[in-house]
Amino acid sequence: MLEKNCPIEIFANKLQGRIAESTGDAPTNSTALSRIETIAAEGIAREEGMWVPFSEVSSLGTPFPSGVENDVYLNPDGNVIYKVNNLMTSKTITALLDRLTIHNSIFPQTFYRLHGFTGFGSGSIYPILVQDFVPNEREATPIEIDTYMAALGFTKTAEATYDNGQIEVSDLRPRNVLRDTDGDLFVVDAEFRRI
Repeated sequence: MLEKNCPIEIFANKLQGRIAESTGDAPTNSTALSRIETIAAEGIAREEGMWVPFSEVSSLGTPFPSGVENDVYLNPDGNVIYKVNNLMTSKTITALLDRLTIHNSIFPQTFYRLHGFTGFGSGSIYPILVQDFVPNEREATPIEIDTYMAALGFTKTAEATYDNGQIEVSDLRPRNVLRDTDGDLFVVDAEFRRI
């Protein structure tokens, strides 16, 4: 049994199993696979009590500054943020879950969990992610980000882009990397690509 706020990897494994059951050995094109993935994710979410009716999304919290990919809500206690992801960047649920798994392995202090899914049914589905809120923060400077990434074994390869020979991390701009009053940095959003 899955629960809301489950680890990304657990849902990803269940989703991959459901997709494999649906496709078997049959060849599928990317459009068909995307549709199967969407149906499987919605089915799992509904079965496991992880489906949030779209009309209830605003009850997650107070709207918070959002970006291109996520509508963000600060929960009433102020300790977590919810990100309703539109899949604009990742394109598929599997790609998003892979990206978040990479994020969680490199930046465990800002790990993502899967709260659930919402949507309108009939293939319209949006993952709802949850992440701890970083209080008393300010945006990190580019020099602070460079120093932090170097300490993690990454080399700067372009503006706001770093790699370690296996993973490329990009979009590490000050708005996506926060610094708390103790001087600790927190990557709250980034793009990832396996090299």
